[in-house]
Amino acid sequence: MSTKSQRHLPFALFVAAIGAFTAWLQFAVPDFVASLLSLHVFFQIVLGATAVAILRNVVGLKTYGTFGAVIVAISMVLAGPLIGFAIFAGMLVAVVLARAALAREGVQEAHRVAILVTVVAFAAVGSSLVGMYTQTPALAYASLFPILITAWFAERFVEDVVRVGAYKSARSLVLTFAAVVVAYLVMAQDALVVFVIRNPLSWTAVVLLNWYLGTRVRFRLSEHFRFRGARSGDDVDLGGTVLTMTRRNREYVDRFNAKGLMATLDKARVKALLVPEGIPMPRTYLFVRGRKDLPQAAALLDRLPSVAIKPASSYGGEGILLVRGRTPHGFRVNGHVETKEQVVAHLKRIVDGDFNDGLADVGILEELLEPDASLRPLVADGVPDIRVVSFLGHPVMAMARLPTRLSKGRANLHSGAVGAGVDIASGRITHAIWNGERVTVHPDTGVALRGFQIPRWREVLEIACAAQEASGLGFAGVDIVLDSRSGPVVLEINRRPGLEIQNANRDGLLPRLQAIESVARAPAPVERRVDVAVSLASGDWGTPLALSFAPVPPTGPFPPANGR
Repeated sequence: MSTKSQRHLPFALFVAAIGAFTAWLQFAVPDFVASLLSLHVFFQIVLGATAVAILRNVVGLKTYGTFGAVIVAISMVLAGPLIGFAIFAGMLVAVVLARAALAREGVQEAHRVAILVTVVAFAAVGSSLVGMYTQTPALAYASLFPILITAWFAERFVEDVVRVGAYKSARSLVLTFAAVVVAYLVMAQDALVVFVIRNPLSWTAVVLLNWYLGTRVRFRLSEHFRFRGARSGDDVDLGGTVLTMTRRNREYVDRFNAKGLMATLDKARVKALLVPEGIPMPRTYLFVRGRKDLPQAAALLDRLPSVAIKPASSYGGEGILLVRGRTPHGFRVNGHVETKEQVVAHLKRIVDGDFNDGLADVGILEELLEPDASLRPLVADGVPDIRVVSFLGHPVMAMARLPTRLSKGRANLHSGAVGAGVDIASGRITHAIWNGERVTVHPDTGVALRGFQIPRWREVLEIACAAQEASGLGFAGVDIVLDSRSGPVVLEINRRPGLEIQNANRDGLLPRLQAIESVARAPAPVERRVDVAVSLASGDWGTPLALSFAPVPPTGPFPPANGR
């Protein structure tokens, strides 16, 4: 039996068992039809879940949660669409207002969610009582709505408003409502539900449909619009060169990144792996592993002129405080002033898991990096970094992430930073995007981006590849800061590197990854692997140029006028 057949054997046996059972039931259905029809709600849930799965995986809708919309929809089926929608919207508004009222209280996440659950329960009880005393029975259906899921929706929405802004959060909430409506419309089709109940073989068909869509869809409909270089007047369609989210996860993350490592590779673990290998990272002052370490952290804050405070397990810059100095009233933190008590309270939120889905986390106090002088003309505030996607020890794509006033100094594209594609061979910026639009200058400084030379480019590539290899991952995004004192320093390793880098470069990752996989056959020094990638980049990621590697800029600073 081939390896491929062995891999599919457990699922084949599973489907065979379901098929045999449903085939028998198909012929025996007259004996069970009354009982099955009385259980129609379960079949409605099956159809609603399939509809939401199609919306998320085939269409590409980004909603809060995966199947919370199905649970809300089943409540709407029982209450009726108009009353159901009004009840759910009212409960959601009540709990969002409650969450906003708690925003500055520093309540630990578990207790915060418990308060929100209480508010939803009160809203449901209040609606039911109003229904009883006003002779409006429909309002009593509020008790059917999922209290925990409604509270969770509100928690996620308010957290996202803080993290990525009101517009993107509102869009996700609207799409979640859309998923609820679609699930409701499918579940309310009585003829379809009865057909599925009376034909048990269709149950196997539903399983196979979800298996097929979950394993064969490579390009979501929304990605046809997302990956077009940039949305405004662009003549580039990245088409078949794009690495989509599904292909990234299935063909690269799952194949080349061990599941055990994916689950444990937080910022603290990365430091433990990379620093002994001599790979430069910010100096660590303290790991805050629980509330017991908070007094030590408070004492350390008194001695440090500047420090970066990070959760070990967060992503997208969430929960990071950059302490840049002192004022008579406290610390300069992320563009405003906070007292020492507020900074320590933030550390308490980190270790309590507020930035890690409620799971206990580790706070990291580390050296605050300062951008190299040659990059300062590019940005008005914040620390720019360079994301290098490295595969099997080879650099395949890179972009500079440039903070803006909109991003509040964070090098995060979803918060409003500029993504500037960087040519692997030369280290020069080739294209740039900002909020999905093509730009040629930095929106704050007005400095021209195209042609800007990233200094010490060869070092950046070699350090990124060495870091990816030392982490144990086969496919990763390595974030590097060009520090004014230490040069290229690894800031973080991303286990599932984002895909917007393709728009920043106006080129797809797929041909590059395939080219590297075809040549990465034997171990080689990092210098040689970078040479191979540079050679491939010079040949448009076709066959490497045997002895004619593209020139790589020398290390060292470049003139301040660079890129103007």
